Amino acid sequence: MAESHIILLPQADYFQWVRATRPYVLAFSVNTTPDAVKAGTFENITIAVVANGYPAQGDIEAWLRARFPNVRLDAIPVNNVEEFGVALQTRVAGGLRYGAASTVTTPSTPPATTTTTTTTTTTTQPTTISTAVVDSGAFKLHWPTDYAVITQAFGANPQIYGKWGLPGHEGLDIRAPMNTNIYACAEGTVFQVENDPNVHPYGKHVRILHRDGYRTVYAHLAQTLVQVGEKVTAEQLIGKADSTGNSTGSHLHLTLKKDGASARKETKFQGDVIDPTPFMVYPDK
Repeated sequence: MAESHIILLPQADYFQWVRATRPYVLAFSVNTTPDAVKAGTFENITIAVVANGYPAQGDIEAWLRARFPNVRLDAIPVNNVEEFGVALQTRVAGGLRYGAASTVTTPSTPPATTTTTTTTTTTTQPTTISTAVVDSGAFKLHWPTDYAVITQAFGANPQIYGKWGLPGHEGLDIRAPMNTNIYACAEGTVFQVENDPNVHPYGKHVRILHRDGYRTVYAHLAQTLVQVGEKVTAEQLIGKADSTGNSTGSHLHLTLKKDGASARKETKFQGDVIDPTPFMVYPDK
């Protein structure tokens, strides 16, 4: 069973923090969030502890302990996002989810216990650590439009999506003016193409099956440019943007699924929907 574990990140410059987590997220299948309340629903929280990182909560560790006394906190004190990326990559290099020197506390058992995670690892040490370095074998999503702007984050606006039984926005909305290009995020095989704009909330859309059970959905298209069964490459043109289906304003809605994720409780969403954000390769990187 997947470990109940999430990374809590500052809201300010959130997507910069997300980029820094990417190698760790891919290595350990962990989600990220800027929402402290959501983080409290998990059993283990890795926290980027930075000065003024959580203005609404103040001392984020004390805030979490007071409200979620049974949650295990894995705090990583840093000065900036770059240091956080280095800390996580050091863990990845050692194969350590929590790090050999990481303090994970369970406040409900006074005094707070300190657990040192011991893991047999290889002795390989990186000579250079950069937050932009990612295992070339890891699954990743190339940017699917020509506009590096996220207009609605994954999990956003739960008060709206709750009307449809969703815990929040089930994908990423990415800027894509009408009739601009939409590209495949990764190589794979097209397994569904919907050309009727009125039969599904996604309107005209394309679904692609990728390696390791990952699936992507490209929604609200003006035009689809691929066929079922077609093999596609990463960054291949697959459609044109619009606002078909249940949508307001031209954009791309991107959904990522991982087969079995809901059954394994790796996600709060039904239908195996997971957060695509940590997998995204930003155009400027």
